[in-house]
Amino acid sequence: MEDQKILLALGRLEGKVDALIAQTRTVEVDIEKHDVRLRQLESSKAYLVGASAALAALVSYFVSFLN
Repeated sequence: MEDQKILLALGRLEGKVDALIAQTRTVEVDIEKHDVRLRQLESSKAYLVGASAALAALVSYFVSFLN
């Protein structure tokens, strides 16, 4: 009887471990997707900052040229 309880508890533990492994894989996939999106956003921001700086330099040059 005691062996059956141990085997039942072991089976429950195995099921829980399998569920945790599946959840971990799901979280890892989500993190990878977020990482890709974050890289894209950071790259876009860098281009936008560069373009803004170039535009500011051009405007500054033309304003100083007009004065």
